Amino acid sequence: MTKRLGRGLADIITTNTHVSTTVPSGSSSFVMLRTEQIRAGRFQPRTAISDAGLEDLKASIKRSGVIEPVIVRPLAHGTYEVVAGERRLRATQALNIPEIPAIIRTLSDKETLEVSLIENIQRENLNPLEEAKGYERLLHEFGYTQEDVASAVGKDRATVSNLLRILALPQEIRQGLSEGRVTLGHAKALLSVEDTTKQLALYRHVLRSGLSVRQAEAGARADAGGARRRVRQADPHARTLEEELQRTLGTRVHIHGRKKGGRITIDYFSSEDLTRILHALGVQT
Repeated sequence: MTKRLGRGLADIITTNTHVSTTVPSGSSSFVMLRTEQIRAGRFQPRTAISDAGLEDLKASIKRSGVIEPVIVRPLAHGTYEVVAGERRLRATQALNIPEIPAIIRTLSDKETLEVSLIENIQRENLNPLEEAKGYERLLHEFGYTQEDVASAVGKDRATVSNLLRILALPQEIRQGLSEGRVTLGHAKALLSVEDTTKQLALYRHVLRSGLSVRQAEAGARADAGGARRRVRQADPHARTLEEELQRTLGTRVHIHGRKKGGRITIDYFSSEDLTRILHALGVQT
């Protein structure tokens, strides 16, 4: 599994002065392409581009042109798919500028998703949910481990694991996070609340009252304190195993031990979430 992307796009995207419409595997070239030749990226991790951000970019392009080339990969019949720089492409098309500078790079689907993720992460263009979904695709579509993902994006494994956990939140909370109604800090606080109904109640309280992250964390601790008073102290070894399973599966896991045997409870919040967890467990669906 390649690890080179952790150091940045330059590790796999190299330019040269040779311009050619025939691009052998592993090569790259700088060209001017007609915008009509370029298709939207299928592996674009961003799900939304703000109108305000696009207008700012259009104003910048009007002043100075497209300073940084987009990265594309060749398709059939003289067309290309954008790998990195979709906002630049959309802004150029909206301004009816016929050509855009581009770097042509022959990339696999896996490399395309990697480059798209890295480019957006380095530019801080992704919201936490988009980033987490990008990591999830690397895990389940391309067989990455969490260590592989962490190396690819230049982050530590704990950061990747914690971000993946937000995919286990109820859809209403994930939507609020995607829309910027709550922050990643709020989402992490909500993850510490074990009951889904209480998660939603605290989330709605955060929205109604405009709670800060610290206030949300205090609310989550209050709930956890009440829960601890209602149950016996958990076995420390079982708790360690729970945390490891939660990092691996990206969802809440509970180990209920008895004198002999016990049971493991794995939470999921949608059919899509269940499929994701089953794939993580190696179960074919």
